[in-house]
Amino acid sequence: MTLTPYGTSQQLNRLHIGEFAITKQGAPAAFKAAGLSFDTKFNVGQAVALPWREDFFAVPPNAPLGQSPKLGSLHASVYRAAHAAHAAAEAARAG
Repeated sequence: MTLTPYGTSQQLNRLHIGEFAITKQGAPAAFKAAGLSFDTKFNVGQAVALPWREDFFAVPPNAPLGQSPKLGSLHASVYRAAHAAHAAAEAARAG
């Protein structure tokens, strides 16, 4: 099982509390390290434990990293944004 924040490639121009984005143009090193196929925003306030199965971690469209699924990593260039999103989500949860 891996704890995975909810991610989407929709409405990246609109970030809500607990969200941060990784885009190919805005953070190319982070985009590559994450193994993303599309610009993506993540909601750290909505994380789910997922089993390491093809249903959840299949080879992405166009397979930019080859024919193996990749569990990406968070590049140092987006640590600050991810931390701020997490702090905002925690503060909102605390009320």
